[in-house]
Amino acid sequence: MKKSGKIKTSFHFGGKNLRWGIYGLAILVLVLPEFSKAQTCCSGGVPLGSSLGLGAAEDQTFQFLATYDLNVIDDLVSFSELLDDQTRSRTTQSSIFEINYGFNHRFSVTGVVPFVRQTRMIQAFGGAEDFTAVQGPGDVILVLKYRILNPDKNPNLDWVIGAGPKIPTAKTDFTNNQGLVLAADMQPGSGSLDGILWSYILKSHFLKPKLSFLAVTTFRYSGENKNYNSTQTYRFGNEFQFNLGLNYSFFVKWPVDVLTLLQYRKQSVDLINGGVFPSSGGQWIYANPGVSIQFSPGLSFRITGTYPIYRKLEGTQLTTSYKWSASVLFNIPFKKKEFLIN
Repeated sequence: MKKSGKIKTSFHFGGKNLRWGIYGLAILVLVLPEFSKAQTCCSGGVPLGSSLGLGAAEDQTFQFLATYDLNVIDDLVSFSELLDDQTRSRTTQSSIFEINYGFNHRFSVTGVVPFVRQTRMIQAFGGAEDFTAVQGPGDVILVLKYRILNPDKNPNLDWVIGAGPKIPTAKTDFTNNQGLVLAADMQPGSGSLDGILWSYILKSHFLKPKLSFLAVTTFRYSGENKNYNSTQTYRFGNEFQFNLGLNYSFFVKWPVDVLTLLQYRKQSVDLINGGVFPSSGGQWIYANPGVSIQFSPGLSFRITGTYPIYRKLEGTQLTTSYKWSASVLFNIPFKKKEFLIN
């Protein structure tokens, strides 16, 4: 005979879990201003693949993801050829705060608030160096998510879709030492209202009980910044990303997930005043390995890397040499859970 009952769930940190959480947040907050010397080639602000790092939140559950993302951009590539050039380097560093809340089993909402620092170093003839750095809040992203499949009927398959705007909240008129407005891709934001489409598929028990299959697709339709350099109109190219990979779970004191993804990224050329902006756009394929450790049901940590394995660019561009990110995830349920007793 089955009896129904209720148990009140609570979430708290204690001992080692609390220290891990504090250490992780401290690193994310304090490390950003200390990095210097070195940026991205093809889009302003936070790279799209670095945001929207969560699936859908569970019913009446709050998730908070804090991520530090470092993108080192030292490779000068002409079409597909890597050039021998040591005279310039860039970095994009992002502290990304993602908030996820589940209204019920179907609907959830995500907000992404980034802080971006970009630096550029150019070595001129005679040994002179030109160093430029800008930093500030980036563009905010809001996405409404919908879980297509009923989790009770499909416990091993999750499919979530989402859509929403990228809102131009960032400053886009930073200048160099001569008072000239910096290039659009050196600004913390794009200055345009963009549309985001997103899809997330996770198949657990894929071939083996501890193996999962993951596919994430993101598309950004770029709007126009009609106030670029006060008098010009600039439009970043539309961006498409497709991530496909496997996740293997095992237990070593804590639950551990090892993830390997292949990422395909395509961005169309940028436009300025309706004409093509030279040396913009292209196609990339990256390998993205990562590992995640769950210290408790409400606290986990993950670190991922990104390494280029194929590039086909439009013209000559400075592009990613490597990238890595570290994240701390807090998961806080508010709903009382029901359970059955046999």
